[in-house]
Amino acid sequence: MIIVKSALSILAVTSTATALSITPLRTTVSAGPSHASVTALHLEDPRANKQSDLDQILSKREEFKRQSMAESEPEQGPLVGSDIDKMSTDELKAYLFSDSDPDNIDFESLLAGEMPTWKTQRVSPKPTVSESKMSSSSDEDEEMFDFIDYEDGRSMDENSFHIPNRIGFTTVDWADEKKGFVNGKLKKADRKMGKYNKSDLKKVYNMLEKSGVTFIETSPTYGKANSLLSKINKSVELTQGPDVAATFPNPWKQAFRNRTRPKGGVNAVSKAAGDACRKLGLDTLSLFQVENPWYYIGGTKALARGMLETLQEGHAQNVGCVDMSITKLYKLQRLLAEDQESLATNQFEFSLTNRQNLDMIEACRKLGITPICRNVFDGGLATGKFTPTTPTGGSVSMGEGNAKGPYSLRKLEKLDALFQTMESVSQKVGERIKSDLMEIDKEVRPNVNTKITTSQIAINYVKYKGGVPLLSITNQRDARELIGCLGWDLTEDEVDELEKACKVCGLECVVDEAAAAAKQNTQMQKLVLRSINTEASSY
Repeated sequence: MIIVKSALSILAVTSTATALSITPLRTTVSAGPSHASVTALHLEDPRANKQSDLDQILSKREEFKRQSMAESEPEQGPLVGSDIDKMSTDELKAYLFSDSDPDNIDFESLLAGEMPTWKTQRVSPKPTVSESKMSSSSDEDEEMFDFIDYEDGRSMDENSFHIPNRIGFTTVDWADEKKGFVNGKLKKADRKMGKYNKSDLKKVYNMLEKSGVTFIETSPTYGKANSLLSKINKSVELTQGPDVAATFPNPWKQAFRNRTRPKGGVNAVSKAAGDACRKLGLDTLSLFQVENPWYYIGGTKALARGMLETLQEGHAQNVGCVDMSITKLYKLQRLLAEDQESLATNQFEFSLTNRQNLDMIEACRKLGITPICRNVFDGGLATGKFTPTTPTGGSVSMGEGNAKGPYSLRKLEKLDALFQTMESVSQKVGERIKSDLMEIDKEVRPNVNTKITTSQIAINYVKYKGGVPLLSITNQRDARELIGCLGWDLTEDEVDELEKACKVCGLECVVDEAAAAAKQNTQMQKLVLRSINTEASSY
């Protein structure tokens, strides 16, 4: 399905062959390159490689394997703050609370004298940027971007928080040297190897924001990403956006990183939101997320009041969560509803190759919460680039990455049916879009991408299931590919093909959505009955 808006004409066309629908939308034009000229990256067919190339790759893999086995493993040193991101939730909980029962922790001493406060002042919900905002640099070429929100007016939102085009990007890798960030100048060869610098990030920000991808997420745990975002935001002039989401990290993880006491109580959330606004140079945030705190100091009521205070003090227009369980979402939603407020979002992992949280998407929908899905590519596995014939994703010739490849050949061979289906579906979608576009008058024909890649199939699969994809974008190539996802959707038949391939490959996921919905209904009913019994016992 293609959704299009144009200032030249207001149309309503329905095609029986392709289920094409056109609705009037608002269009604004701002400085930057044309949306029409932005072509998404087209991945080559990995199965077209010759057998001799495969033999060479396998030979290199065996050589690296022998070298790695010959080298002695490094000694295990003491646990440091950087190790925390490599630990699972259960491992970290066991490490932090190995000698203590969380229910018996002296939370009052941890609060360090913080007392709950209640603010009633509420500012305008419209986000504004500080007066220090400056116009974009004049030394860059002025091109044209078409800002189009294809989701405007489609009634897809679960609540009042609207994310243009229901897609966003994150700064999680923006300052990460391990992912290729360089604090200095780069040569063309460096960029081919996947490296990027501040200039590349500014171009990415400018390209996405002016093309209708305005939702951007950041966190104090992303290193210098907040500082980079603040500087870039001040140097780029936008007619709409940005829609910035900041995060209140898990207080126990943060305390472990910084060797400090964990934050808690009513004031902690609001104070963190205010600090985020100042550091990002914004008057207010579009969204302030609270990561699952495990055991919040002060309890769930204190957390809910802290989120409410964040809204009342105008630090954020909306509040949401990260990795919250269904039970906690329900409790927070119920507590906020007492003051006519609600949770807007919950962020968690979801992808074509990792659909374990499909039931969470359904639960969020029933609670009126927008599901934001990160790790959409499942570490790269869902892109379709890594196959049995191209185990390195085609990066060896450019000198990128690990020459052995991130996945075993056994795993890639197991998923080859899915990769072939993704390639087949991408070609079908491209032809379908071309056919749909031919039904539209040339003068008002939209600039929708027709060179569909397997990565774009993975992104729009998440959208079809009801999630808002959140991707890490660090270069213009990936930005163009993300923009190429706008304006078209997968059909039910195309999604069925992908899910059948997943089933053939043995990917564990919730395929029976009816069963998932029934499971959620049962769990919701139990939560409601439990809350009613609790209220009855209090009288």
